Amino acid sequence: MPMSDDKHEAAWLETFFEAARAHPAAPSPALMTAVLRAAEAPPPAPPRVPLMARLRDAFGGWPAMAGLATAAAVGVWIGTALPEPATGASEAVWLVDIAPELAFDLAGDF
Repeated sequence: MPMSDDKHEAAWLETFFEAARAHPAAPSPALMTAVLRAAEAPPPAPPRVPLMARLRDAFGGWPAMAGLATAAAVGVWIGTALPEPATGASEAVWLVDIAPELAFDLAGDF
């Protein structure tokens, strides 16, 4: 039965692998000294990252920071732009829809 090309190629390479296994390579003493010296050295300090860069990365980058700033500005604006006090019955109904806990205060003593 004839050998396929893959098996023939593997058999041809196997002779080189056997020769390499017969003479294992040992690292040179200079290489081992350099490796051990590098292993004993302290690791380099991580680079310092500014606080704003860490916050930016924690929140998801500049687009997310811009969205948070916009939401904060709109929230402050809505919180400070109070409507005028209710004076008539129609305005009182509008205010009761927004804040139902004020319904009894606006009813008055009838």
